[in-house]
Order: sequence, then C-alpha cells, then structure tokens
Amino acid sequence: MEIIVTRSRIAGTLPHYEYRALVSADAIDEVRRKRVCVIKAPAVAGRVPCLRIAPVIAPDRYFELNSAARDALGLRLGALARRIETLIVRIIFPEMTADFLRPVFTLDHDPGDACTMTDIDDLTGAYDRLGPIFDILTAFDLGLRQDCERRAA
Repeated sequence: MEIIVTRSRIAGTLPHYEYRALVSADAIDEVRRKRVCVIKAPAVAGRVPCLRIAPVIAPDRYFELNSAARDALGLRLGALARRIETLIVRIIFPEMTADFLRPVFTLDHDPGDACTMTDIDDLTGAYDRLGPIFDILTAFDLGLRQDCERRAA
C-alpha cells in the first residue's frame, strides 16, 4: 500500500510544520472509496487524491453500525489511526519527535517542505489486527523496516 508522507510549513514567524501520512486513493478499492471522504494531499505532494488512515483501517462492520456504536468504535479507531500516522511520520522525518502527531509542530530549525512516498503492508480493514497491539505497535508491524528510513529533506 502506498503512503504519502509530507512535511508542510505553516505561514508564520516561527518554523511551524504540519506532518501528514495519507493513503493514496489509488491504493484503496472503489467500494471503500465510495464510503469515505477523499481529500487532497498537501500542495507539496501535488494535491493528489488521498484518504486519511482512520477510514482505511476501519473494519467493514464499522460502516454498517448505528450512530452510537459507530461513535464508540470511532474513538478507538481514531486513536489507532493517529498512532499509525505518528509511527510512519517519525520513521520518515526523524525531527518529528512527538509521541502523537499534533496539528502544528514547532521546530527549532527550518527544514522546508518535503514529501516522500513509501510502501507499507495493506492497512485496509486492519483495525482488528492492529487494535489489540496498540500499546506495543511498532513501524515494523506496519511493514516499515528500519532500513526503509528515508530521512526526507
């Protein structure tokens, strides 16, 4: 599965950045794409169609649940998606040291915008497989190995 990993500078006086890991829409089957919101990647990635990680890892039953059950599962699903996104971003951009991605990350230097693509294991419907190991989840569990570090510039 192809993942687009970006670092985008947010306008301002300090070097504020947004880090993202998004799934290429082409990597997802058409049935799932019709059930979720397709977004555009940041400009540094060329505004290609993408999906956030949460709807990709959602189990098929998630889309059939009633509102209350969907909300309850959605909280756990969102937390796992943030954990996965953080693991991916941290291996590609080692300066991102937060335990969880924040909307804005302040750096003490200005590395500039960057984008890279990497392949990982298929995350489609992976919530049931990865949820139980949330606390010990590593980049290796996602199919990223230490030798895949790109240290994007």
